[in-house]
Amino acid sequence: MKKFCAKLLVVFLTFTTLSACSSDRPAHGEAEARTRVNFDFNWKFFLGDAPTAKNAVFDDAQWRSLNVPHDWSIEGEYDKNNPAGIAGGFLPTGTGWYRKHFDWQEAWQGKRVYIEFDGVYMNSEVWVNGHYLGKRPYGYVSFQYDLTDYLTPQNNVIAVRVDNANAPSGRWYTGSGIYRHVWLTTVNQQHVPYSGVFVRGENVTREKADVRVTTEVVNHDQADKTLTLLSELVAPNGEVSAKSRREIEVAAGSIYAAEQEFELLTPELWSVDAPHLYQLKTTISDGGQVVDRLVTSTGFRSVDISVDRGFVLNGEPIVLQGISMHHDGGAVGAAVPDDVLRKRLIQLKEMGVNAIRTTHNPFAPEFYQMANEMGFLLMNEAFDGWWDAKAKYDYGLYFDEWWQRDLTDFMRRDRNHPSVVMWSVGNEVPNYTPEQQKQLVAFASSIDDSRPITQGRGYAGGHLTIAGFNGHGEFKGAIEKFHEENPDTPVIGTEMTHTIHTRGVYRSKTSYRVRDFPAPWEVNSKEGPAKKWQRIKNKVYKIPNLTEEEVFPSIDGAYGSSYDNSVVRMPIRDEIRLARDLPYLLGTFRWTAFDYLGESFGWPARTANFGVIDLAGFPKGPYYLYQSQWSSEPMVHLDPHWTHPGKEGVEIPVVVYTNQPSAELFLNGESLGEKAMGDAMQLVWLVPYEAGELTVVAKNGNEEVVRKSVRSAGAPASVAISIDRTEITANQTDVVHVELDVVDDQGNMVPSASNRLNIAVEGAARLIGVENGDILDLEPHKVPTRKAFMGKALALLQATDQSGPITVTVSGDGLEPRSISLNSI
Repeated sequence: MKKFCAKLLVVFLTFTTLSACSSDRPAHGEAEARTRVNFDFNWKFFLGDAPTAKNAVFDDAQWRSLNVPHDWSIEGEYDKNNPAGIAGGFLPTGTGWYRKHFDWQEAWQGKRVYIEFDGVYMNSEVWVNGHYLGKRPYGYVSFQYDLTDYLTPQNNVIAVRVDNANAPSGRWYTGSGIYRHVWLTTVNQQHVPYSGVFVRGENVTREKADVRVTTEVVNHDQADKTLTLLSELVAPNGEVSAKSRREIEVAAGSIYAAEQEFELLTPELWSVDAPHLYQLKTTISDGGQVVDRLVTSTGFRSVDISVDRGFVLNGEPIVLQGISMHHDGGAVGAAVPDDVLRKRLIQLKEMGVNAIRTTHNPFAPEFYQMANEMGFLLMNEAFDGWWDAKAKYDYGLYFDEWWQRDLTDFMRRDRNHPSVVMWSVGNEVPNYTPEQQKQLVAFASSIDDSRPITQGRGYAGGHLTIAGFNGHGEFKGAIEKFHEENPDTPVIGTEMTHTIHTRGVYRSKTSYRVRDFPAPWEVNSKEGPAKKWQRIKNKVYKIPNLTEEEVFPSIDGAYGSSYDNSVVRMPIRDEIRLARDLPYLLGTFRWTAFDYLGESFGWPARTANFGVIDLAGFPKGPYYLYQSQWSSEPMVHLDPHWTHPGKEGVEIPVVVYTNQPSAELFLNGESLGEKAMGDAMQLVWLVPYEAGELTVVAKNGNEEVVRKSVRSAGAPASVAISIDRTEITANQTDVVHVELDVVDDQGNMVPSASNRLNIAVEGAARLIGVENGDILDLEPHKVPTRKAFMGKALALLQATDQSGPITVTVSGDGLEPRSISLNSI
């Protein structure tokens, strides 16, 4: 895995060097044809409404100074009475204003200047120097405005009003504010417009690919132009593999879409294991002078889908080992730094995930870039619902007026990514008609007809390429029955399976949500949980108890078990078997990868424990179950921890996951027997508890492949601090993950520890978030203290614009302080 991470870093740096600049360096003495600069820094912010702040002349001196991405909701306090309620995780919403002052640049003379917002939640309105530029209600779409005609040689001001006051505006935590990056792009009067290049491969094989490129060129001059368009395809090794040149006539004040085709011989195909990327270099010249240069990252692969072979990538069948994912990042809310997102995706790659569903909205542009580089297959989802609002104040209120524009902008932005292998036009859409589905599918196909289209829990209407199954696909025989009735339609588990887990928490008896911890909507429904359970109990998968009597009876009922025995309808093991054994089932996207804020089971829970990784980014037991079935890297894991004072002699279920043929368990050096894995996906020993060391050895025949040990811990004595990097750049963006473990005097992590940890940061970094993964912990995130939960907590540090040493010191009641150092350069 270290080799993968190192290779990934090199690929990422190479890619971002090209994509962030989006133009070649000019020749000596030649002005840059295109510039794209980050516009994130030095904004002014006011929480509240200030209508006159749209004016160029306005005193914002007392406003807070900050950088975006910024999410003001995560900075607030959890409160049962906050209007976002269960959906928004009880965090505040509201209205906010942003203003940014910037100077005119001489290099802009005669050029067009555009501002690009990757995402503003929600109902954003933008002004420049008091001139109204527009409104975008949808909080997840990226958009651009032309500033050129309103800029002055003096001070210029961008003002942004963000209205997320009416809540809930989503069914999950949305965040509030300019929560994604902002960019400033300058181009000549003749240029490629925003998202104006579309490159795709057809008839792709390992021998050749037919490459088609559509390049839009805009001419802002008052005279017609004859321009030269050169498209060069640069291979992963940096050499030009193919190119096409043509003359184009672009009328004054118009856009011309130029088509080019060329043959790429022996392409290096993009795949999940070898995500080869090409760069399309677009150069536009006017009489020999370059007027625009643009670099577009892309890749070539073939995708075929059928009921007989399933999902076929580059001629090879592959099961989608997928997860669903929301856009928030735990302690940082919706304003997720690139380094936090990248670390999360690396965790998924190490788990064996090869596919991600973006639920239920477009993600940030950098997410797709990282997916391209790491080799994830994406189901790219546009909307949660359509015309009918699913939350009281959600996008459904604006859908009729905006959906075509937003769907166009979304698909045009993401259509060049090889990672995007299918589009989803909705999720569990209420009350839709076949004609509405047909309308959306036809419109989406008119933008991009090179990918299949599906829908979360949607097939009624019959206009989708693939039938999507959410929770209803988890009932026994549901997918098989659908296939019998629709033998020619491929199926995908758009949201399967739902299981509920809490890190470090275990129950030895099986629990079902409806029967044992019903959600608020089940409790308050006309049917009620008791009747619902009677209706569905013979449809759910039967999971044997690990013990006859509950071994851990004192666990809070709000927490799920970290064994694979805490479910809604179907355990993980049957999800994996179903995807493996049914060729017409392309794969599944489990709900979810990470715990996400909002959509909770009710106060005081700020979320539900659907993730196999918690809010702090710490894996739970089921993470390793998936890893044992989805990853080929030798691994073994055992649950639970081995610190259970007071349970001496009690038989505790020890569950082992491994991708090796067998495993042998040892307690204090004595073998408790070897078991063959077979198709069980888990091995279980009932072990009378005694303190000491529990060790599992995974074997291939008589050969030991990998082992893991856990030790009984004593009383909390100190804190072990680990960091994921020892050096950062003074760029105000780099992030360090600081993992905190409460340990005993021998260095063993104390799995039940809940000590308060105080975090002091000195030097060139700032604390941007703390988290422990406890769904019932309602303390704020932007303070230098947090209780440990099940022995662990996380602190996130971000670089400032200063270089120098950084020291992190952690102390706590009854704990010996510890420090760790790193550098900012």
